[in-house]
Amino acid sequence: MLKTFIYRGLCFLLCLTAMPCYAQQTIQIYTRFQSFKGKPSLLLILRDVDHNQNIPYLFDVTRGDDFWLALSFSDRYLVQASTLKIRVYQPRSNTYKSYTIRDFCHLESRGQILRGESLYVTIDGDLTPNADTYTCHVSRYTDTNFVVAKPE
Repeated sequence: MLKTFIYRGLCFLLCLTAMPCYAQQTIQIYTRFQSFKGKPSLLLILRDVDHNQNIPYLFDVTRGDDFWLALSFSDRYLVQASTLKIRVYQPRSNTYKSYTIRDFCHLESRGQILRGESLYVTIDGDLTPNADTYTCHVSRYTDTNFVVAKPE
């Protein structure tokens, strides 16, 4: 698993240094948080059906407006996990309390293979462990190739 993760990371870095790089499908996530509590991070795991590999992405919320991009290098993929973890510091006990939200924004495929579809996700509001404080908007669209170009 670690070997595959390192291999994928190196392939992704090599892809970014080459001009241009093509991904079959993408998941674009835009956050517009008015506020967020603690140290939130999103774990997104894509399953590349054609190559029989899992592709993990870990995104940290660093400010209210973030942009994240998850690439699938095949036309058929699954979203196996979409887990948001929020760690909040507890000063009285000098520890962190952790909150976990599974199937964040209802992105998980639940066994349904996504064929030729990319996702465009916007998340608004206040990011807290309470799901009533933020809203997710998920749009699906057909995307043949997404080009990642090297900045100049």
